[in-house]
Amino acid sequence: MSHSFTQAWEAFVAHFGAAQINGITSSRRQFGDHLLPDLQAAVIARIAPFEPDLMGVHQLYEQLALTISGLLVRDQQGAIAITPLQYQDIDVGEEEPFAALNNGLWLFKVEGRPVAVLLSHYAVYGEGRFAQIEVATLADPVSLGFVRAFLAAVQEAGATSTRYRGKILSFESGSDYSGMRAVMQVHRLPFVDREAVILDTATMAKIDRHVFAFDHHREALKRLGQSTRKGVLLYGPPGTGKTHVIRYIASNLPDRTTVLVTAEQVKMLSRYMLLARTLQPSIVVLEDVDLVGRSREGMNSPNTEVLLNRLLNEMDGLQDDADVLFILTTNRPEEIEEALASRPGRIDEAIEVANPDASCRARLVALYGRALDFEDGAVADFVARSEGASAAFVKEMVRRVAQVAVSAGRGNRVGREDVAVVLGEATESRNRIGRRIVGLANHSEARAGKQAPPFDACGSDL
Repeated sequence: MSHSFTQAWEAFVAHFGAAQINGITSSRRQFGDHLLPDLQAAVIARIAPFEPDLMGVHQLYEQLALTISGLLVRDQQGAIAITPLQYQDIDVGEEEPFAALNNGLWLFKVEGRPVAVLLSHYAVYGEGRFAQIEVATLADPVSLGFVRAFLAAVQEAGATSTRYRGKILSFESGSDYSGMRAVMQVHRLPFVDREAVILDTATMAKIDRHVFAFDHHREALKRLGQSTRKGVLLYGPPGTGKTHVIRYIASNLPDRTTVLVTAEQVKMLSRYMLLARTLQPSIVVLEDVDLVGRSREGMNSPNTEVLLNRLLNEMDGLQDDADVLFILTTNRPEEIEEALASRPGRIDEAIEVANPDASCRARLVALYGRALDFEDGAVADFVARSEGASAAFVKEMVRRVAQVAVSAGRGNRVGREDVAVVLGEATESRNRIGRRIVGLANHSEARAGKQAPPFDACGSDL
């Protein structure tokens, strides 16, 4: 098509013919906007053999979806303008971003019959953003057969999306100031190897058995008629490394897509679950589930119960052959709704991630202080003085002794006196909030026959 148009309806009249324009019929499909790269690629691949003409179309409001019927409006106020093509880079977790078309109209012919394809996107308040594909033809059998095959191919592209497969995702807005459109955030988390996960032998064995061995044998389990849907709860005090364990699991199951959900995003759970089903085998991570699954007696609003029920329904609603692994975390297992915590099919195993014992604390010091040179006996002193502390506390105290050594001009050399000063200051603090911030348990204060000083009143309600 060699003509130059200013209005969309002019292009349609020229393409379909003035006598046929009222005989146009169209069909459309809507998808989550995160599938836009897959959909755009499928459209281009499907119609490329027909050498289509591509043009941009103006969208006045993001909340108002473009449609073929809207493009046919001719009055001056309602007519849709033809515009230059506009692209926006989307981060899909690859070296190069994907150049997504804002709105595109392709005009081409199939066996001499006119076809139009409109790719657009729109936003619905409270529900998110959506991509829409609409195809318009005349009502003859050849054209309608093309429409059926075309839409089937597009739907297959959405159902077998590959752009985000095996990546760590959430619907949070990006914050890297890259200027790229954040349809969905791809998290580039550092790889966590086994040596960096400091847990006792029994806990590691449970993670191996209920996560890694389960994942490894899931095809065999399917053949034996067993469910490949599983729920695991990680529980323990704050700062013990539950999030670190999740990163370890996600890093070492690269064939699974990991979907991150916060308690505040449970209202979007249906959208997340659709993503998890589309990209399975997948992992759905919901941290601090107690903020959603509190016992009903502790609920403070009807909306909380609605969100809890939605979570339970989504977990129960998956088919047994769904390759979805739920990993939930909580600092307060006693407050979790009984139906969530104990019913098989929702949670199949609860794994405690406890405060590290003496052996684990020594390994944590070696891990976080691998660039430090500890005086003989300093690590043993560190371990003794940090009894009952969390992994987060150990990590912070290692940083503090390193700072003391640097400030004293001793480079990486850490003495026993440094350990005594730093850990003494932290463990003997009367400031309850300060202690909790660094991950030190409140009940572990009696050491070497010495009773810890009383807490101050600050934070007494915590």
